Amino acid sequence: MVEENKQNLKIRFRFAGGEEFEAEGSAEFIEEQRQQFLALIGKKASSIPANKPIKRTTYPLTAPQATQSETLTPPQEPFATELALPRPAYSQEPLIATSPRIPAVLADKPHNTARAWEILLKEEGDLVILRKKMRLSPQEAALLLVAGTRALLQKPQFSALLLAQAMRKSGFAEGRLDRILAGEIKNGYLISSGSKRSRSYQATNEGFARAFVLAERLAGERA
Repeated sequence: MVEENKQNLKIRFRFAGGEEFEAEGSAEFIEEQRQQFLALIGKKASSIPANKPIKRTTYPLTAPQATQSETLTPPQEPFATELALPRPAYSQEPLIATSPRIPAVLADKPHNTARAWEILLKEEGDLVILRKKMRLSPQEAALLLVAGTRALLQKPQFSALLLAQAMRKSGFAEGRLDRILAGEIKNGYLISSGSKRSRSYQATNEGFARAFVLAERLAGERA
């Protein structure tokens, strides 16, 4: 769905897997955010390739003045091509009712991926923690920390012990970690491996994309 409001555009689309993207701003900004979003969730921008040229048979025409070796070729029409059209939104409901959206403020103050993480998070030894406690659910905070560790420290896995410490230092000390993250694992945003003290968590591509959009929104609010 695309709506035009003066010079700003607003676009929203949803994949069959439930990932939803929405952005508002100039066409260049929307395209930049869309490419980043698709790259993060492991998808490529869809396009419809042009049709292959249609083979045409050349029929020799012998005119009274022409010799047997001379042939006439009917004129060739230009090959028709199809335009790359945007994929329509799917009718089925997404896996989650709502998803974080990119606010219009980012159209004027774009942030690259690393900048968004650095605005929200900081490194403290082997941990990545929130610079300031924000109005987040424990699930959102944990997802940001796991994804932020992957982005800033290049560590895709976060041990349960270190994640619990990062949660406490970020101001989220309530509840058992496995219970807090049960819904995120069920929704396909996190993967849990190991058991008890050896357990670790890793963000899926969908989970990292969800955390990225949330980080962009929060970074825009603080900018």
